[in-house]
Amino acid sequence: MFISLDHLSKDFRKKPGALTDVTLDLPHGMIGLLGSNGAGKTTLMRILCGIIRPTGGRVLVDGNDMADATVRRAVKKSLGYLPQDIEPYPNLTPGEFLDYVGILKGMDSRTDRRRQAEDLIGQVGLADARNRRIGGFSGGMRRRVGIAQALMGDPQLLIVDEPTAGLDPEERMRFRTLLSRLGQDRTVILSTHILDDVAQTCSYVCVLRSGTVRYDGATEGLIDAARGRTWLTAPVPAPPGEGVVVNATTAAGGTRYRVIADTAPQDAEPVDPTLEDGYMALTLTDSVSQENL
Repeated sequence: MFISLDHLSKDFRKKPGALTDVTLDLPHGMIGLLGSNGAGKTTLMRILCGIIRPTGGRVLVDGNDMADATVRRAVKKSLGYLPQDIEPYPNLTPGEFLDYVGILKGMDSRTDRRRQAEDLIGQVGLADARNRRIGGFSGGMRRRVGIAQALMGDPQLLIVDEPTAGLDPEERMRFRTLLSRLGQDRTVILSTHILDDVAQTCSYVCVLRSGTVRYDGATEGLIDAARGRTWLTAPVPAPPGEGVVVNATTAAGGTRYRVIADTAPQDAEPVDPTLEDGYMALTLTDSVSQENL
């Protein structure tokens, strides 16, 4: 499933410019959607799901305009969506809840629904809790139920918003492996604040900032934005405006700072960049651009 966004915009009464002139051709496979809170990620995903309508522009799915009600219905039938906050019905077991979701998705065969529900319960690591009521689940377990419901009906377009929030490291690794496998034969849009999830699973990434596209392309290309600009230094780094501190690590030898800067800070050594460094390099570029206005 191929998605094209043509000069897409969305205005809300209390937030004009939630999206502004977003033009993208999203490829088949795993797509990472990055941006700070309020950048427009959730708005974009809700438009793609047909939950809200854009103020301007078009969304084309396999060349068909989602402004057409028939196209929207067809997309929804082939869509799996995991919102950032989901509360499955507490009085149901995972199997009962997934069976209900399957009915909503138009799966007429009870046998197929139950077979797929059982398979997904195993994939998300809930086999031992299949007969328990969801109301007694931990937050991470409820999140896994949410992941499973998004996969019911074998969707060709899967949109997941912060899917690994609340999951422990082992669960995160399991889900990343699952996403990577799913992305081989469908379109998966992954919105997350955990850049390592994108680095491990997505070959393509889009960065939104204040409702506009700051970067779209190969994940490796975003990493390259920090190549030759990533430094490790022990002294206190330069003041804001001269560089961006990515993180600080404290060990027996003291604190060392990882810094993005166009020129090397005092006593700094160059290091290979990560996706986090590339993302922060955009922040430095934006800050410099704002200063020059």
